[in-house]
Amino acid sequence: MRRRPARAWAAATLLFLACANADAPTAEAVHLIDATGSEVVLPRPARRVVSLVPSATETFRAMGRADVLVGRTDYDTHAWSTALPSVGGGIEPSLEAIVALQPDLVVRFAGEQDTHTPARLTDLGVPVLAVRPDRVEDIFRTAELLGDAIGDRQAADSLAAELRTGLAAAADKAHALPPVRVAYVLGGTPPWVAGRGTFIDDLVTLMGGDNVFSDVELLYAAVSPEEFRTRRIDVVLVSDAAGFDASLAPGARVEQVESDFEIPGPGVVEAAYRIAERIHGRKLE
Repeated sequence: MRRRPARAWAAATLLFLACANADAPTAEAVHLIDATGSEVVLPRPARRVVSLVPSATETFRAMGRADVLVGRTDYDTHAWSTALPSVGGGIEPSLEAIVALQPDLVVRFAGEQDTHTPARLTDLGVPVLAVRPDRVEDIFRTAELLGDAIGDRQAADSLAAELRTGLAAAADKAHALPPVRVAYVLGGTPPWVAGRGTFIDDLVTLMGGDNVFSDVELLYAAVSPEEFRTRRIDVVLVSDAAGFDASLAPGARVEQVESDFEIPGPGVVEAAYRIAERIHGRKLE
């Protein structure tokens, strides 16, 4: 017997899922408005979720609902998540791998980098929910959206309350410390910096820092060496201190930060404390 090609099998499976979804009862239908402003309707609360967004993956776990996850990306590298099968990258993942997991929901990042994947899945009846946690406040909204998607808003509200309380406590401890002029560099040549309206800018500001690149037009932008040197900077936070050209900020203290600082998810409270320690050169009491 000849083996059916993988793509044909994937298409057949997707068609089956589409038909199953079309015939499903709607008594428990869940209506959601995602980060793109689009309405997403689930016939019932999701029980098999493929997450293409690492911060969303972490949010499910922080809510105590990792049980709904059936797939992740290559960028979900925490030990607990590696037991889940990977579908590749968050952008242009393997459709065949997603289909094989038979999800009733795929969570994606709300951006234009990959329009093919959500369009293909939607056309074939697999619900796709877009999230976009750009800022600290978006972390709470994302948790609420994911909680609603799986029919567990209580878990989402509990997580949001815990994170808000933790951030408030951290900010209170940093309140009395003197302000520090900070540049957050994500790497690259020329260096990419975090601007206003970002999760990083929110945390730096919350913990007593003044983001010297809060005037850049984009959320994250490349800055020329000449422009970088015009800024008066006290501390440079960078995930690769060894690769940073210290001559860009003469006299500034260069502090290494963990790359997970850049993930706007449930680790936000720990990230706030660590950023405060790097900015102020001391632990918060």
